[in-house]
Amino acid sequence: MPVVDHPKLPSIDRLADQGMVLTPEQAIYQTYDNELHIGLLNLMPDAALEATERQFIRLLASDNKTLVHVYPTTVDAESRSDYSKKYIDQHYNAIKDFMQRDYDGLIISGANPSQVDMTQESFWGPLIEVMEWAEQNTNSILCSCLATHALMKAKFNINRTLRKEKSWGVFPHRILHPGHPLMENITDGFNGPHSHYYDISIEEIEQTNLKILAVNDRAGFFLLANEESDLILFQGHPEYDDKSLLKEYEREIKNYLTGQRPDYPEVPENYFSNLTVSRLDEEKKNILDNKEFNSFDSSALEDIDLGWIETGNTLYKNWLSLLSKRK
Repeated sequence: MPVVDHPKLPSIDRLADQGMVLTPEQAIYQTYDNELHIGLLNLMPDAALEATERQFIRLLASDNKTLVHVYPTTVDAESRSDYSKKYIDQHYNAIKDFMQRDYDGLIISGANPSQVDMTQESFWGPLIEVMEWAEQNTNSILCSCLATHALMKAKFNINRTLRKEKSWGVFPHRILHPGHPLMENITDGFNGPHSHYYDISIEEIEQTNLKILAVNDRAGFFLLANEESDLILFQGHPEYDDKSLLKEYEREIKNYLTGQRPDYPEVPENYFSNLTVSRLDEEKKNILDNKEFNSFDSSALEDIDLGWIETGNTLYKNWLSLLSKRK
């Protein structure tokens, strides 16, 4: 399940130990049925930057017959910490250099929303420039979460709307177009993670050429795509690993303690086991009494159903297969 990173990403050494990552020198001596070049525009904040790399690269390693070259880049790097600026300078492609070549596909990660009006985000202008460039220089654009909302605004003039409550947890989804190529080998509904305060109206989506491939009535759509799959838009998060929602929950607790949010967060739905939820309720009392918190121990992840990881691998394997057929 090989991926070659250009340039070397130190954050993914653990994937190399699992045989998922090769150096360019190692790749020379391997033979694969297909070879693809994928750009990764990582917009996630500093705390999640490197974890996001690993999550998407793991999915790009879903087809053991395909060698995937991945090229990370970002925009709006000047707003980051000194550590992240140095990391990006050493291990990412500068955006001006990144846009000098063509790619089989482009992945655009989500980002933390900081503005009610998305067009006021500091990365908005550069992001839209990359999206418009990618329509001419890649065979398919795959967006995650906020990037999906940005593309819906830029391309279809559809605005996201603030939900009454955050869509947060693991939800069951109905498949609405089982014959779509991205749904191959996903014959039944599936569970998948969500984490978003905003949503896109189903009624407005239905006025576009996009198909809603999977949806939960409460959490919103998981995945949209057009017939040709040159636009693939995730609002759900198939890239999440077992710890992703736990880490978000911990960050939200810390945000409450520092006054960045007014209320103590609810646990993500359908994620923790019932026993763990009861224990976290007890932990909540201690946290509120002591006004301090670091992290939960690893037992919080016991008995989590990770079925969405297999579904995510299948979705990305299907995407890679489509890209290979277009070469």
